[in-house]
Amino acid sequence: MAELVKRQHFVPRTYLKHFGSLNGEEHFIHALPRLEKTSDKIFESNIKNVALEKHLYTLPGNTVQQKMAIEKFYSDELEKHYDDIYELLTNPKQKTITDEQRELVISTVITMFYRTAKWLNQHKDFMHEVFRKAYSLCEQTGKNYFTFEKQNISIEGKSLEQLTTEYSSEQQPHMVMTQLETAFKLIGLRINNFDGIVVSKLGEDNAQFITSDNPVRASNIKYNHVMPFDPSNLLKVPLDSKHVLMIMPNGDKETRNTIFRNETKGSMCESQKLTSNYEQMQQAERFIFGQKSALEDYLSTKERTEKPLSAKELEQTTQKLEEFTKKMKDLGLI
Repeated sequence: MAELVKRQHFVPRTYLKHFGSLNGEEHFIHALPRLEKTSDKIFESNIKNVALEKHLYTLPGNTVQQKMAIEKFYSDELEKHYDDIYELLTNPKQKTITDEQRELVISTVITMFYRTAKWLNQHKDFMHEVFRKAYSLCEQTGKNYFTFEKQNISIEGKSLEQLTTEYSSEQQPHMVMTQLETAFKLIGLRINNFDGIVVSKLGEDNAQFITSDNPVRASNIKYNHVMPFDPSNLLKVPLDSKHVLMIMPNGDKETRNTIFRNETKGSMCESQKLTSNYEQMQQAERFIFGQKSALEDYLSTKERTEKPLSAKELEQTTQKLEEFTKKMKDLGLI
């Protein structure tokens, strides 16, 4: 019999466990609130208890199956395949993948990008601000309702918090479905664009990646402002403390089933680690995750990572980016 799952993870546990450790039959991970600056704020948690919200994906319906449709989709169609994806991406002997494997890699990354709670919470924050202004105007003019999207919304007997909470609860299923529909459309575009798959490894023993509760980053060398649906975005996600996956846009048809690999050493390794970890902190909503030593290392480099680059450092960074971009172009990935 199907079960109504209340606590729903928006970052898959099958993903998070690769940044933690196994204790008996349970996986644990270390976490740090994104704005904290001291190592005493790092804590350990079972991965069951992080990156989740109650009823995040629950849909209206008369049966458990109807209510759990999205949760079941993520579980059955994507999460149960993640360990297989992880193994082929981190296996240095794996040079090529099938069309089905490539589509699964791209589908998994894009759905991870769109399914996080940060998108919903940003929308809720925006709606709270819209309703705050409308509520204030009603109080000033003596009206007991305002019009939003051609709908009259009554404020009579309701506080602003009650109003926004009710509206968000009513709209959340629609927003979740919209996220999933948008992900499906983008998956089709990225597959047809022959996106390339690149896995980079940190080659120094003491260098470690961290991740977050919003782990997939989109960037674009053409534009300062990134549009999430843009199929020319580079998508990047750490796979564990040593590997990062990049989905490169507009690849070559002949090499679409190739896994391009590189291992960084020395200053390039340090630069890659610092950049990725800073990105994870910047885009996290509440927490960053990883091994305790990785989070401690992040804190020790936090000040240096966040301060503006000197002219010489900016020139060196630009040169390295140009060299990397040229390499990707030579490989036919951009």
